[in-house]
Amino acid sequence: MAPVDPLPAAALAGLSVVAFLLARRVRALVAEVSDLQARVDELASRLAGAQEDVQAALGRTEVAETVLLEKGLADEEDLEAARRRADDAPAGDVPRDDLH
Repeated sequence: MAPVDPLPAAALAGLSVVAFLLARRVRALVAEVSDLQARVDELASRLAGAQEDVQAALGRTEVAETVLLEKGLADEEDLEAARRRADDAPAGDVPRDDLH
């Protein structure tokens, strides 16, 4: 049997270690991407629910405005002023109800 040259053997051993480390890193990254995909799917679902809630609230607002107008409790100017206050209010603040 011929003697093994140490340089190619060391290079092969080094490449084997690098390949092992790269394979382990790729597996970790694939798992991380899978976790991120699950989070994105959850957020997309929550966003769709929030959009449905907004649409429902918008529909209720339009009905309420119609009732206020039909009963003579408010006119278009009152409703427009209330909309402006709501648009100008900081996020999370409930606009004053001074139509009564």
